[in-house]
Order: sequence, then structure tokens, then C-alpha cells
Amino acid sequence: MSMFDPYDILGLARGATQQAVKAAYRQKVQLAHPDRGGDPEDFIQVVRAFDLLSDPDSRRLFDEAGIVDDDGVRNYRKEVGVILADMFDTAVETAIATGLGLDNVNFISQMSVAVESGLLDAKKRLSRTDREIQALQGLRARIRRNDDDRNLFAERLDAQITSKTAQHLQIKHRVAILETALLELGNYQSEIELLAALEADA
Repeated sequence: MSMFDPYDILGLARGATQQAVKAAYRQKVQLAHPDRGGDPEDFIQVVRAFDLLSDPDSRRLFDEAGIVDDDGVRNYRKEVGVILADMFDTAVETAIATGLGLDNVNFISQMSVAVESGLLDAKKRLSRTDREIQALQGLRARIRRNDDDRNLFAERLDAQITSKTAQHLQIKHRVAILETALLELGNYQSEIELLAALEADA
């Protein structure tokens, strides 16, 4: 087992729900943030623990084998950072295009609105993909031959189900990334604090 235990750092039981992980992180990260008098090392550990437990693949690997996939956690964190950087760029471009003074823009609020919109869209696509997979599986169950010869239609449906399942996993991953990005935005009062969190374990 690894010496680094994200559950212990966040004060959580092993079976903690994703909501519990988010709530514990929100509380711990505010106390640990160096800009608010917290210890920089504690802050880094809290962010790392949250990142590991937010990434479904890294969490599963830790839960099953006690392995901390630092590369996986870093990649997940980078994806969250890219989403937030894209949203920041959009907020700046919008402010400039509309003639707003950049000193008067609440970038955290603007970015939150954009992430919420993207998350809503991703959840709709996830739900639609779920329905499509179920429909394909239902049709697949009905496509049978009366002999033992090759079933070309069943093979085609299997390929479609495989493709839709891969698409579903990608959308599910995007939902997780957007949920993490939204949580990060809710934890900080300024872009400076947010940037420090995103760079904590880079």
C-alpha cells in the first residue's frame, strides 16, 4: 500500500461518495490555501488527494491495489486546467469585445457560467448515449439466425454498441472533468487563488 492515502488526507472513509469527496475537499482546501495562512505542503497534499479521488481510473487503481498513479492524476489535473484556461480565455475575449474594463470583470463568475453550460450539455449527451446503447442492445437481442451461420447484422450491431460505449466513456470522462472544474471555481475568490491550486501538483 502507498504511504499517501487520499482518504486519510481528506478525512474520508473508503466508500465515500463523490459528493462527500467534493465537500471534504472544499472544506480542507480553503483551510490549507497558503494565501489564507495555510501550509503550502498541506495544500499540495489536499489538492493531490482530491485529484486522485476525482479521477475514476486513478481512484479505482488506488482502491484495488493501493497504487497512486501520479501520471494519471497529473493528466487529469491538466485536463481540468485546460478547461479552465479555455473558459478564462473566452471570458477575457468577451469582456474585451463588449468593452468592459478587465478590472471590473468577475472572471470566476464568468467561467462558472461557461462551465455549467458545458456540463449541462455533456450530461444531456451522456443521457442520450445511454438511451442509444440500450436501444442497440435491445435490437441486438432480437437479431438471431435460425441456423449456426455467421450473423452479419448482429456483428454490425456489436460494432455499433462498441463504438457507442467508447463514446459514452469519453463523455462520462468529460462530465467528471467539468464537475471538477466547477468545484474548483467555487472554492476560490480570485483567479490568483485558482491558479495556485491548478499549479499545486504540476
